[in-house]
Amino acid sequence: MRKLTIFSFLIILLTILGIASSRETKPQVQSHDDERPNLLLITVDTLRSDHLSSYGYHLKTSPRIDQLAAEGVRFHNAYTTIPMTGPSHLSLFTSRYPQEHGARINGVALPKDSKWLALPQILRRFGYQNAAFISAWTLNSRLTRMDRWFDVYDEELTRTYQLFNSSRYAEDVTPRVLRWLDGKKQDPFFLWVHYFDPHSPYHLREEFASLEKSGHPKEEVPDLDAETQERIRKYDSEIGYTDKHIGQVLDKLEQKGLRNNTIVVLTADHGESLGEHGYVGHGRHLYDDIVRVPLIVRYPRGVPAGKVIHERVSLLDVTPSVVDMTVPVEERRSQPFSFAGRSFAAAMMEGESIPDRPMRYVAFAGKKGFAPSWLSWMWVHESKLPLRIGLTQGPQKTIWSPGQQSLSAFNTDKDPFELHPTVLGSGDAQYKRETAALRRWFESTDLEESDAKLSSRDAEVLKSLGYIQ
Repeated sequence: MRKLTIFSFLIILLTILGIASSRETKPQVQSHDDERPNLLLITVDTLRSDHLSSYGYHLKTSPRIDQLAAEGVRFHNAYTTIPMTGPSHLSLFTSRYPQEHGARINGVALPKDSKWLALPQILRRFGYQNAAFISAWTLNSRLTRMDRWFDVYDEELTRTYQLFNSSRYAEDVTPRVLRWLDGKKQDPFFLWVHYFDPHSPYHLREEFASLEKSGHPKEEVPDLDAETQERIRKYDSEIGYTDKHIGQVLDKLEQKGLRNNTIVVLTADHGESLGEHGYVGHGRHLYDDIVRVPLIVRYPRGVPAGKVIHERVSLLDVTPSVVDMTVPVEERRSQPFSFAGRSFAAAMMEGESIPDRPMRYVAFAGKKGFAPSWLSWMWVHESKLPLRIGLTQGPQKTIWSPGQQSLSAFNTDKDPFELHPTVLGSGDAQYKRETAALRRWFESTDLEESDAKLSSRDAEVLKSLGYIQ
């Protein structure tokens, strides 16, 4: 009888300890059967979040993206680090600011000896098959060398713009993606699909030229002339066109039985000014219509449907979040990774709050000329302030233009369109205080020079796209 009592006591004790340890250990973001999840990353070039129906736009530009948001988590306030395609993607993949990884403008790659690992490199270490389908010259392998990280790097650009085959449409990319999914030979996989269509020059896609109203109120932006309104109409039609092709990729996941075990991340490299502030394009300004981007994550096995997170996040946060969701902690202990961003996986899956932190972004001046690569031996690293540095913290936003010795301060709660800045000059005490802090931040992160391999043809193509003056 005494032996039975001791045995019963041990059983109860072990049960209590088991419950306690289960409470102390957070659940891993792995699928229930420990099958490593696939990853589909969709990046849409030049896509403004405020022109998507799920983000409150007054027209139904994006029914399939909206559906994706309803099935996953939508981040209402996500920001890029830089409004240029190549550097922005490299920041997303490395979770490092452009001045940290070295690629500050389009047409350059990470240094050969870069100490920063990129997301596809990390996933490859853990058995992922990587494939990329890109749609723009700024991401071609000769300039970015990102093909080194992928088993397939599909970059056959067939569309001509100003005499150069510098891009391709969604209708060129999607069939190749679908064929790859049909023929893929292994799981897990990392599939990156890049669509370029909302980028200028904007085409009017007739199928999406007359969009239905979404039910959201139309925001009345002042001083939009007829030319700007037509530009917006074309831009919105490009979003509708791209959205249709994104839907075809999502449908293929469903048909292949991959939906439940595939993390889908949809975002953009940057937004676009469509005439606001007297400016059309991106790259040189840091208004919210340029630096705020959509970010949606769907993962049926781990992420609740229909959740909206309003705390600010950065594209720097994508890679640490994906690593948390794909690679168990115990497998990472022998290979620690260093990220500037913070994982939002626990916020999505476990409801943890995201601590408030400053959002920072930079814009560098594009090249004004071309120097052949054989002159690279003459290049010397020189710390140089960007064209602009932006900072958002709470409702306060500042944009510093060092060359103009000007600091514009906004209250985005009261002035959401950033039309009424308080402008400070170099003689103001507040200017000196705030710019000194911005300078310290930049210089503390100004670590790397990029590896530039621009040919004269590259320079001409980038000039045609507006990236070289």
